[in-house]
Amino acid sequence: MGINTIENQYPKTVAEAVEILHANMSLNEECMLAYMDEVDLYDLHLSLGHDIRDDFGLWAGNEALMESCRVMADKQDLHIDDASMVIVRALWITVKKSNIINSEG
Repeated sequence: MGINTIENQYPKTVAEAVEILHANMSLNEECMLAYMDEVDLYDLHLSLGHDIRDDFGLWAGNEALMESCRVMADKQDLHIDDASMVIVRALWITVKKSNIINSEG
């Protein structure tokens, strides 16, 4: 999944990041994520998590998004790697709720 953001247009909140990610997912990616168990989300750390850290400016100092992740995780000393996983988990929850295949079954 390619995430296209411009540096000054990085998402500022977890909700904005999830919206961007969800809008850029293929149906296949959405289904794969929807059927994952929560314990398996860490498997996305080196793929989707890496894209989030790079493309959403976490490594570049996107402090607004980091703060949103800290609030969501209720952890002030959140590492950038953990922040990306907060976003992955929020995306997973969104996809599970909205996935049409899950809704029918």
